Amino acid sequence: MNPQDAQSSLNQIRASQDKSREEVVRQMFPWPYVIVSALGLFATFASIDLELPWRAIASGLGTAIYVGVGCLYSLRVSVRVKPTLQMIGVFFGVTVVLLPVFFVVFVVGRIAGFAFFGVPAHGLLSQAAVGAAAAAVVYIAIMPVVRRIITLIALRAYGPTVR
Repeated sequence: MNPQDAQSSLNQIRASQDKSREEVVRQMFPWPYVIVSALGLFATFASIDLELPWRAIASGLGTAIYVGVGCLYSLRVSVRVKPTLQMIGVFFGVTVVLLPVFFVVFVVGRIAGFAFFGVPAHGLLSQAAVGAAAAAVVYIAIMPVVRRIITLIALRAYGPTVR
């Protein structure tokens, strides 16, 4: 092997690494998964004011969607990297630690639904549906920030070629 062949091979490897890094960042919290996950969060919170058999079904289905989307996402990524402790912390923070924040937004939205719109306390279109919509919107709204944090972590962990 001559030096030009070796240099050419190294350049190809570096180019492949750059594409892989870009793909990792591009695949972090893709919008279709975020929206479906937000719908699961909505179903879980909105089901609180439903009657008992429907409440259990909607709550279970919403929680399964919220958690299942994350599991499905992790199985379908095309580029896998060894996660850093910081990345695991951000994923854990989004899925578990932020749930109390979403619950507070839900409660505030529920109160606002009653105070400002006079939404009834029970039924399909209830105060819980207003609060659940607010929580889902907040979930969708924070995802660009979470993606930016993940990108910064990936920059630090995997090199400056990640965008």
